[in-house]
Amino acid sequence: MILELKLWEDAKNVDRTGLDNETFEILDTLIPFIKLPITPGKNITVIAEVIAMNYLLKHYGYDAAEEFQNKIHSHIAKKKDGAGMPERAVDYFESDFE
Repeated sequence: MILELKLWEDAKNVDRTGLDNETFEILDTLIPFIKLPITPGKNITVIAEVIAMNYLLKHYGYDAAEEFQNKIHSHIAKKKDGAGMPERAVDYFESDFE
């Protein structure tokens, strides 16, 4: 995996979802390429570890970014259909106990 660190101010188009999978070719082998905008003071070790774990999950067939996007789209579709929404605002607040 290739990890390119950039200062946040220099980064223009930042992929915040993780859905864009860029690769870099070295000796006829495609290697995952990640551009990471970062600010001083961030814990690069932990961030790199999360990136490595995400790569392993993708390798074994689980894409967390794709799953998250699917959950968001299904939640939006449910809201558009009115499923899970109370018929009246009062119904919502009546069941809200603190």
